[in-house]
Amino acid sequence: MVLSVFKSGDELFNQGVDLVKRKEYAKARKNFERTIEKGGREAQLARVYIDMIDACLDNNNPARFVKLATSLEGMKEGFEFGLTEVDPARVAVECRLLADRVTVARMSGNLEEKGNKLLDIARKYQSQIGNDAIVISGIVGIQVNSGIKEALYVQAWGYESLASAAVMADPKRAAELLQNSLACRKQLGEDGRDVTNLIKAYSESAKCWICGRPSTGRGVHFLTMSSEVTPFMRKADEDSVLKSAPSDFGSVYVCKACYTSVSRRADEISKVYYDRAIQEMRAMEARLQAEIRSVTIMARR
Repeated sequence: MVLSVFKSGDELFNQGVDLVKRKEYAKARKNFERTIEKGGREAQLARVYIDMIDACLDNNNPARFVKLATSLEGMKEGFEFGLTEVDPARVAVECRLLADRVTVARMSGNLEEKGNKLLDIARKYQSQIGNDAIVISGIVGIQVNSGIKEALYVQAWGYESLASAAVMADPKRAAELLQNSLACRKQLGEDGRDVTNLIKAYSESAKCWICGRPSTGRGVHFLTMSSEVTPFMRKADEDSVLKSAPSDFGSVYVCKACYTSVSRRADEISKVYYDRAIQEMRAMEARLQAEIRSVTIMARR
């Protein structure tokens, strides 16, 4: 057995390629590093292999894919990574799209901006990859989709993000955006049950039992509160076009403003009683401690 210290850069590179085929990435990476150190003929390709291995070992890090894309863009000829034939220019495009997708998916705060960026990425998957399979996904061990299928997933996420941004100001607009998401998910073969439920909730309207104001968007602009509705009050609500209670009358609809007002006032009252209870417990504890000290002193006498 020849020690690696005595092997040439080219021998180390060839051994690294074999290790990649066996998915022994950590060992292969060391061989490619040694290839570069020894100035092997395939030093540039060894660098690409290292970046590709790093992406395999850390496949949820967008920076890995950006770095890999930059390395691939410097390659003129294709090569094999394991059993996969790699077209550098094509896979570089995939890497940049994947990096953008992961980065945008992590965005929080501005949901409208996030939604629009996801829709833009979806358009790029459709136009730049199309019906072809996404090669980089298979290499790094994530779900392999065609460009079209990936575009549908990203579109669905984009419309859902836009709906979340719109629902506080315009629940009907949010429901329309979710219809677009549902269409994407149907094309992907999903039942879209969660999205359907949201569409139904955002489209539903009711009248607040407390203040009488109409609201649209169940779970957002109006909520249900457990209540006991008498037969007399039920009849009054049955005559209304816009309902103030579900058909079973086990609860009532309350607009967000009334709901939060009641909840916050209840919290304030609860805090008063809590603080009072704590004070009484501490006073009782102080009395008990005083009695214990008194008994201890008497016992010593």
